[in-house]
Amino acid sequence: MNKIDVAKAADITINTFMKVEDAKPVRDLTYGKIETVLQWAPGSCHEVLRGGDPTVAERLTEGVVSSPVTSDDLEGDVEQAVTNAAIAVADGMSAADIRKLKQRVIDELRRLRQSRNVGN
Repeated sequence: MNKIDVAKAADITINTFMKVEDAKPVRDLTYGKIETVLQWAPGSCHEVLRGGDPTVAERLTEGVVSSPVTSDDLEGDVEQAVTNAAIAVADGMSAADIRKLKQRVIDELRRLRQSRNVGN
């Protein structure tokens, strides 16, 4: 879709859409309309403004939205969770030890996922 198509489908003016493109302030309602048209998950416009990527959403039924989670998403989350947990509970753990622990957890999760897939 081009910007005119998005603006029309979102029921906003092209001037408002241009403000969004230029990172000028608009109402959250405007972002929500654009996210719906582009099939992005709520909050994706703000994520793009922060330099991130939008999250694609799938409409399952009226009012229900699903967002696929990739293994890369999960690995990043697991790495951050392991780091946070290690820092919180292990005062003497070095950065190298934390990296080893993160890698071990990721490797173990991959092994478990692979063994489940082999069994199916």
